[in-house]
Amino acid sequence: MIKDIATKNNPPISGRERKFSRLLLFFEDVIKIPLFRCQRCGECILSSTAFICSQNCPKRMRNGPCGGTRQDGSCEVYPDRKCVWYKIYYRSKLLKRISPLYDIKKIHNWNLEHTSAWLNVFKKRIEAPKWFVHKDKQKVKAIISNDPER
Repeated sequence: MIKDIATKNNPPISGRERKFSRLLLFFEDVIKIPLFRCQRCGECILSSTAFICSQNCPKRMRNGPCGGTRQDGSCEVYPDRKCVWYKIYYRSKLLKRISPLYDIKKIHNWNLEHTSAWLNVFKKRIEAPKWFVHKDKQKVKAIISNDPER
Protein backbone atom coordinates (compact mmCIF):
# COMPACT_ATOMS: atom_id res chain seq x y z
CA MET A 1 0.00 0.00 0.00
CA ILE A 2 2.72 2.50 0.98
CA LYS A 3 4.55 1.79 -2.30
CA ASP A 4 1.53 3.23 -4.14
CA ILE A 5 1.83 6.65 -2.49
CA ALA A 6 5.55 7.03 -1.68
CA THR A 7 8.81 6.33 -3.48
CA LYS A 8 10.93 3.94 -1.48
CA ASN A 9 14.63 4.60 -1.19
CA ASN A 10 15.33 1.11 -2.43
CA PRO A 11 18.01 0.38 -3.45
CA PRO A 12 19.67 3.06 -1.32
CA ILE A 13 21.95 5.52 -3.07
CA SER A 14 25.62 4.75 -2.46
CA GLY A 15 28.38 7.38 -2.48
CA ARG A 16 29.75 5.97 -5.74
CA GLU A 17 26.31 6.13 -7.32
CA ARG A 18 25.88 9.76 -6.17
CA LYS A 19 29.07 10.67 -8.07
CA PHE A 20 27.79 8.93 -11.21
CA SER A 21 24.43 10.60 -10.68
CA ARG A 22 26.10 14.03 -10.65
CA LEU A 23 27.69 13.26 -14.03
CA LEU A 24 24.34 12.19 -15.51
CA LEU A 25 22.66 15.18 -13.87
CA PHE A 26 25.01 17.48 -15.79
CA PHE A 27 23.70 16.05 -19.08
CA GLU A 28 20.10 16.19 -17.85
CA ASP A 29 20.61 19.84 -16.87
CA VAL A 30 21.85 20.72 -20.35
CA ILE A 31 18.54 19.52 -21.78
CA LYS A 32 15.92 19.87 -19.05
CA ILE A 33 16.76 23.24 -17.48
CA PRO A 34 16.57 25.36 -20.66
CA LEU A 35 13.61 23.46 -22.13
CA PHE A 36 11.47 22.75 -19.06
CA ARG A 37 12.89 24.94 -16.24
CA CYS A 38 13.68 21.69 -14.40
CA GLN A 39 14.12 21.94 -10.61
CA ARG A 40 16.21 18.72 -10.32
CA CYS A 41 13.83 16.84 -8.02
CA GLY A 42 15.13 13.41 -9.07
CA GLU A 43 11.56 12.19 -9.63
CA CYS A 44 10.73 13.70 -12.98
CA ILE A 45 7.05 13.67 -13.98
CA LEU A 46 7.37 15.95 -17.01
CA SER A 47 5.63 13.45 -19.29
CA SER A 48 2.56 13.55 -17.02
CA THR A 49 2.48 17.33 -16.67
CA ALA A 50 2.59 18.33 -20.34
CA PHE A 51 6.35 18.90 -20.13
CA ILE A 52 6.06 21.71 -17.58
CA CYS A 53 7.98 21.09 -14.36
CA SER A 54 5.42 20.97 -11.54
CA GLN A 55 8.20 21.75 -9.07
CA ASN A 56 8.16 25.37 -10.29
CA CYS A 57 5.10 25.75 -8.06
CA PRO A 58 6.18 27.75 -4.99
CA LYS A 59 4.48 25.11 -2.83
CA ARG A 60 6.01 22.27 -4.91
CA MET A 61 2.61 20.67 -5.50
CA ARG A 62 2.89 17.36 -7.42
CA ASN A 63 -0.77 16.35 -7.84
CA GLY A 64 -2.54 19.51 -8.87
CA PRO A 65 -3.11 23.09 -7.80
CA CYS A 66 -3.44 24.20 -4.21
CA GLY A 67 -6.66 25.71 -2.93
CA GLY A 68 -5.30 29.23 -3.40
CA THR A 69 -5.39 29.43 -7.20
CA ARG A 70 -7.40 32.52 -8.13
CA GLN A 71 -10.31 32.70 -10.60
CA ASP A 72 -8.09 34.11 -13.35
CA GLY A 73 -5.55 31.27 -12.89
CA SER A 74 -2.99 33.35 -11.00
CA CYS A 75 -0.84 31.95 -8.21
CA GLU A 76 -1.69 32.53 -4.56
CA VAL A 77 1.95 33.10 -3.59
CA TYR A 78 2.95 35.19 -6.64
CA PRO A 79 -0.25 36.89 -7.92
CA ASP A 80 1.61 38.38 -10.91
CA ARG A 81 2.24 34.84 -12.29
CA LYS A 82 -0.10 32.19 -13.62
CA CYS A 83 -0.41 29.05 -11.49
CA VAL A 84 1.92 26.30 -12.74
CA TRP A 85 -0.99 23.86 -12.69
CA TYR A 86 -3.11 26.30 -14.71
CA LYS A 87 -0.39 26.22 -17.37
CA ILE A 88 -0.09 22.44 -17.13
CA TYR A 89 -3.84 21.97 -17.64
CA TYR A 90 -4.02 24.23 -20.70
CA ARG A 91 -0.95 22.72 -22.32
CA SER A 92 -2.27 19.21 -21.57
CA LYS A 93 -5.51 20.17 -23.28
CA LEU A 94 -3.57 21.51 -26.27
CA LEU A 95 -1.45 18.32 -26.50
CA LYS A 96 -4.49 16.08 -25.86
CA ARG A 97 -2.79 14.65 -22.76
CA ILE A 98 -5.42 15.29 -20.07
CA SER A 99 -5.67 11.70 -18.76
CA PRO A 100 -2.17 11.66 -17.17
CA LEU A 101 -3.31 14.52 -14.92
CA TYR A 102 -5.75 12.12 -13.24
CA ASP A 103 -2.91 9.79 -12.17
CA ILE A 104 -1.90 10.25 -8.53
CA LYS A 105 1.79 11.09 -8.27
CA LYS A 106 3.75 9.63 -5.37
CA ILE A 107 4.86 11.73 -2.40
CA HIS A 108 8.21 13.36 -3.13
CA ASN A 109 11.23 11.44 -1.83
CA TRP A 110 13.61 14.16 -0.64
CA ASN A 111 16.54 11.69 -0.69
CA LEU A 112 16.34 11.78 -4.49
CA GLU A 113 16.58 15.59 -4.65
CA HIS A 114 19.45 16.69 -6.96
CA THR A 115 20.01 13.18 -8.30
CA SER A 116 19.61 12.03 -11.89
CA ALA A 117 16.01 11.13 -12.74
CA TRP A 118 17.33 9.04 -15.64
CA LEU A 119 19.45 6.97 -13.24
CA ASN A 120 16.52 6.67 -10.83
CA VAL A 121 14.35 5.27 -13.64
CA PHE A 122 17.11 2.83 -14.58
CA LYS A 123 17.46 1.73 -10.93
CA LYS A 124 13.63 1.41 -10.74
CA ARG A 125 13.32 3.94 -7.91
CA ILE A 126 10.76 5.87 -9.96
CA GLU A 127 8.40 4.95 -12.77
CA ALA A 128 9.48 5.46 -16.36
CA PRO A 129 7.89 8.37 -18.25
CA LYS A 130 4.74 7.78 -20.28
CA TRP A 131 5.48 9.24 -23.68
CA PHE A 132 2.35 8.23 -25.56
CA VAL A 133 -1.27 8.70 -24.54
CA HIS A 134 -3.73 6.82 -26.72
CA LYS A 135 -7.46 7.59 -26.89
CA ASP A 136 -7.22 10.37 -24.30
CA LYS A 137 -10.86 11.52 -24.56
CA GLN A 138 -12.17 8.01 -23.95
CA LYS A 139 -9.90 7.59 -20.90
CA VAL A 140 -11.00 10.91 -19.41
CA LYS A 141 -14.70 10.06 -19.90
CA ALA A 142 -14.14 6.67 -18.23
CA ILE A 143 -12.32 8.27 -15.29
CA ILE A 144 -15.04 10.90 -14.80
CA SER A 145 -17.89 8.37 -15.12
CA ASN A 146 -16.29 6.16 -12.45
CA ASP A 147 -15.74 9.10 -10.07
CA PRO A 148 -18.09 8.59 -7.07
CA GLU A 149 -18.13 12.34 -6.28
CA ARG A 150 -19.81 13.25 -9.58
